Amino acid sequence: MSGPRPGRALGWFLLLVPLVPLSWLFGEIDRARGLVPPSEALLGAFVFGALALLGARLFPAGLPQRALTALDRERGAGALVTLGAVPLLLVLLLATSIFAFARRPLLIDSVIQLFQARIFASGHLYAGAPPGEAFFAVQHMLVDGGRWYSQYPPGHSAILGLGAGFGVAWLVPVALSVGTALFLYGFARRAYDLATARLTVILLALAPFFWFMGASHMNHVSALFFVSAFLYLLVRWEKRGAPGILLGAGLAIGAAFLARPLTAVAVGLAMAPFALRTAFKRRDIVSVGAGLGGVLAAVFLYLAYYAATTGDPLLPGYIKLWGADHGLGFHSTPWGEVHSLLAGLRNEITDLALLSSLLFEWPVSALIPAGLLFAAGWGSRQWDTRLLAGFLALPAAYLFYWHRDAFLGPRYLYSGLAFLVPLTARGLIEVFRRAGGRHLWRGSELTRVPVSSFAGVLLLLCLAYAAAYSTPRRFHVYRTGLASMKVDLAAEAGHRGISDAVIFVPVSWGNRLLARMRGLGVSASGAETAYRQSDHCALELTIRRAERERWRPARTAAAIGELGQGGNPIPASSPLTNGDPTLRLAAGTPPAQECLDEIAYDRAGYSNFAPFLADQDPSLAGTLVIARDRRGRNRELLQAYPRRRA
Repeated sequence: MSGPRPGRALGWFLLLVPLVPLSWLFGEIDRARGLVPPSEALLGAFVFGALALLGARLFPAGLPQRALTALDRERGAGALVTLGAVPLLLVLLLATSIFAFARRPLLIDSVIQLFQARIFASGHLYAGAPPGEAFFAVQHMLVDGGRWYSQYPPGHSAILGLGAGFGVAWLVPVALSVGTALFLYGFARRAYDLATARLTVILLALAPFFWFMGASHMNHVSALFFVSAFLYLLVRWEKRGAPGILLGAGLAIGAAFLARPLTAVAVGLAMAPFALRTAFKRRDIVSVGAGLGGVLAAVFLYLAYYAATTGDPLLPGYIKLWGADHGLGFHSTPWGEVHSLLAGLRNEITDLALLSSLLFEWPVSALIPAGLLFAAGWGSRQWDTRLLAGFLALPAAYLFYWHRDAFLGPRYLYSGLAFLVPLTARGLIEVFRRAGGRHLWRGSELTRVPVSSFAGVLLLLCLAYAAAYSTPRRFHVYRTGLASMKVDLAAEAGHRGISDAVIFVPVSWGNRLLARMRGLGVSASGAETAYRQSDHCALELTIRRAERERWRPARTAAAIGELGQGGNPIPASSPLTNGDPTLRLAAGTPPAQECLDEIAYDRAGYSNFAPFLADQDPSLAGTLVIARDRRGRNRELLQAYPRRRA
């Protein structure tokens, strides 16, 4: 059967994404490490395609078809390979967490969610506000009305809390990722066949992006787990029709909503028409009500959580912290920039291009199998179109979200692996099933190259390249990078016999400026905007005056806002540098002596306070209190802990 025209067009879109000249269209793209330029993508396809052509002459004819037959048998080699894929995946996840990530959260987002997990593990929804906000203020944490809690929805932190209570929070994402593989196996087995299910699990074990992200503390991990559970329960309901199963599906997508609301809404809206069509055909209103009930139960928990924290069930923590500019749409961002339709398109095409190179670490695009499935008109099975809709719903939704980065890869598309990996398995299987007896071109026996042999050799070359070169290289980057995030300060203190103490972490001048603004009542958005645009020396002098004269928050915010854009980044060769690339000073104006003193203080060395936030009891009543060094004002915090040594 020939696939529908929209599906073919979208298939070609997936095939051509890596060839979009992003730098030419949009200029330099921030936070896009791992992005392969179109010239390199074409070169990789040419080189490995040529090698595959040469190797295809030596490749045993019919081997891919025999491998597919083995995958489709209940017993035999296919079953053994699949059974081995799950333990292999577990080993890779554990190795990544232990040896590359040091079992630590490596991004401020995951640090904050682990801290919130510790709050939940203590049996509370929030902790009491810390004494002296400027000593503890970090991005994404609210100190509000005597309460201290994270800006994020509660779902992921609640799950991390199950492990945090036993000191093994790092094992939670590993378990979720293995569970994701099992759910997707069950889904593909019911939606397609045994071969597709087995190949889906094998591909997950061979996808470095899956296990690098899957070993992290990021909430994308739990979102993917629940989206996968949702797909599994949805296809089971279609096969058996029991309302209780659709209730479970509703609870699963609701749990995803509690972790990443936008992801869950995008997936839910993409899948809802298909589920409703099935329900109406069966006249099964009970199942619809059950599924909706599961979703509403999660929404109720979401609203109840924010009613207890922000004080308004309709006011999420990140909106209360950053203001309405944090929301969806095309408008000013909390950091003083502007999010436009063009910026959204740039972000989503960039993430798709990153996914094409980082998913499997192949020298050719990882989107080729799924793209070819639709571009060739082979995507005619019921779930093919559904999975494509679910996958593309994510970039369509995040088009309206202002922020993106590529920490560990295009993480906003990570939940899309629930759709893309089964489609990749489908594409590979269709290529080999349809290639039997076909050749790349007609000619003599010496020049004929079987399509299946060419595709098989190309796939093996890609796997060998990933295993021998690109994946170990990526692992090395993660293992050797972000060293300051991997220090376990509580463990270091324990080894040195330090307890009942306040540990002050020296931080950069810029970090002190941000914390002091937050301590003076400046909004998170106002502080970030000033920090990214203003002359830091002028900012320092304004803050000093506000602290000395005890200005009200409104006056402080107004004075800081009036500074406007007045600073420029300081080159590393400048005698004024403190080693912080974000330092900004006015050009041509010598800094005041107070500012030179701050720079000189930093040259003694500094670290980052945020990684250590989650190394202490959220109530700050444990054996250690870890705080930001505020130089001469540290005594203010010590007054709150008179029996602890500094």
